[in-house]
Amino acid sequence: MRIVVCGIGNAERGDDAFGPYIIAHLRETDVLKKYDCGLYPENYLNKLLALSPDLVIFLDTISADSPDCVLLKNEQILERSPVSVSTHSLSLAAMYEFLIEGGVKDVFFLGVPVYSYRSSTVEVQVIADRIVEVLNDIDKSHHLGIIHIYEALSEQIR
Repeated sequence: MRIVVCGIGNAERGDDAFGPYIIAHLRETDVLKKYDCGLYPENYLNKLLALSPDLVIFLDTISADSPDCVLLKNEQILERSPVSVSTHSLSLAAMYEFLIEGGVKDVFFLGVPVYSYRSSTVEVQVIADRIVEVLNDIDKSHHLGIIHIYEALSEQIR
């Protein structure tokens, strides 16, 4: 299995650094590759497909209107596309469809609410650190099934 993790966000804007922070703290392995996509994840789609991943995980912040973290997988991304989940002006649905048509089997979107654009908040930092730990342990756990990864991430955002 090959997993690509994509951090989305602005590292200079408080909680919006959630995605880039995780990418900066992940260890790349034969199984796990990473990209800091900044504010333009659509510019990385062909690079992602070139890696032939089984799973792509997008990490980003979500609107403060959403008080809870979200973890969407596959068609759930399409179902939520009319509502802007990300704080960036990207179409998750379009990126999902592009990746699936390109041969990616599964796509996850993990989003946390923004509490501050001035500095990173404890709430977001704690979740980010837990996600880093889970993703850095994927190779060690030998539980590389999609369901296991989804459940492990899901536990970290409760």
